[in-house]
Amino acid sequence: MKTAVISDIHANLEALEAVLTHARAAGVDDYVCLGDVVGYNADPNACVDVLRQMPNMRCILGNHDAMAVGEGPLRGINPQALAAITWTREALSDDRKSWLAGLPLVITDEDATYCHASLEEPSSWLYVNSALGAARHFAYQETRLGFMGHSHMMFAWVEDGTRLECVHDATVESSTGERWLVSVGSVGQPRDNDHRAGYAVYDHETGRVIQTRLEYDVAAAQAKILAADLPEGLAKRLG
Repeated sequence: MKTAVISDIHANLEALEAVLTHARAAGVDDYVCLGDVVGYNADPNACVDVLRQMPNMRCILGNHDAMAVGEGPLRGINPQALAAITWTREALSDDRKSWLAGLPLVITDEDATYCHASLEEPSSWLYVNSALGAARHFAYQETRLGFMGHSHMMFAWVEDGTRLECVHDATVESSTGERWLVSVGSVGQPRDNDHRAGYAVYDHETGRVIQTRLEYDVAAAQAKILAADLPEGLAKRLG
């Protein structure tokens, strides 16, 4: 079986469609979304609908999803994110908000754990950006493999504290017995100076995780951001 692990779509429909088309062609049987379906880009309702309509898609809650379905004040985020979440709260329909609000924080299978951020405190959305942070995460990861999003970057931690940078079509050999935590990058807003959509495919039989980057119609996504009167900087960031 092959599982496509996607994360941080951020309402970018063009990037999501490119990733799902590629995954189907790669023979993927199962899908897991690590959260942040919405925020930043201009297609929150459409992206939620795509995921809801896929019978083999499981999804967890991300911090932008949680903010978008909440009603309280928004604190601790930058002005562009604040503008996008405020807009998304208005754009999302009530039934889509209810679907997002009902998503779990963590999904665990026999050999893999899926979360948006660190397992140390899943609802606190902690970044795993140091060996100490990785060690704290591994204290809660009981499975051989862990997958996370949140950082919008592709890398992997080994439980001995080694960090590996992942590039296009990188392969993580996870069958050696060591535990791994794989950051799968972002579908809709990469932050590593590579505009292409990113996701991972986990082959359960071989134990391999392949990170992949894909071209998509960036210009179309940018035009939608501008048409929605979202911050121009969000459109520029996609490039």
